[in-house]
Amino acid sequence: MTSLVVGGRGAIGSAVVDALRRDGETVHVLDRTDGVDAADPRQVRQFLDALPEAPTRVAHLAGSVGHGGLLDVSPEQWRQVLDDSLTSAYVVVRAVLPAMLAAGAGAIVLMSSVNGRHGGNALSGPAYAAAKAGVLALTRNIAKEFGGRGVRANAVAPGPVRSVMTERLSTRELSDLVSQVPLRRPAEPAEVAETIAFLLGERASYVNGATVDVNGGMWTG
Repeated sequence: MTSLVVGGRGAIGSAVVDALRRDGETVHVLDRTDGVDAADPRQVRQFLDALPEAPTRVAHLAGSVGHGGLLDVSPEQWRQVLDDSLTSAYVVVRAVLPAMLAAGAGAIVLMSSVNGRHGGNALSGPAYAAAKAGVLALTRNIAKEFGGRGVRANAVAPGPVRSVMTERLSTRELSDLVSQVPLRRPAEPAEVAETIAFLLGERASYVNGATVDVNGGMWTG
């Protein structure tokens, strides 16, 4: 099987790549650090056309976090966060779907967030919460429209994950954030990655349109 991990250079993305390769997958990585903008349809199309085989398992993990309250977010910042987290998911899914439909099989996992569940906070900002809530709706739409043609779509909604983003928080900010998690710690990237790898694989063949909360109990709604 051929897999594509969008945002595969980050902490979670790298762990997903490792998990899929351990399962014997051929894995390709599309990442902004390699000069490819996942929100640009032309760049995504060029990237896919250069692959030796079309991917039938795709994890979209790209996104960017805002900050502050609604009045702190400029229109430009709002558009950037939505492009990074939501528009890019639409662009990638739209680009990979034809090959999946032709094969009669495919699995998609989109990255949401606990912030898309509870509306976010000052650390993530309203644009991020709105984008990640949009990812949940997009996932359900894909699952309903294309499930009957062999393509599954699911979402993962992590809470705090040990990464560059958590390392940028002050000691007070990290302590306050972790205090909201019943397990009293951030997730390790591999803990989220194993869930994503499971959803992409055959063991999850009847899981479609679901959102898996990997947040230590931070959200239980």
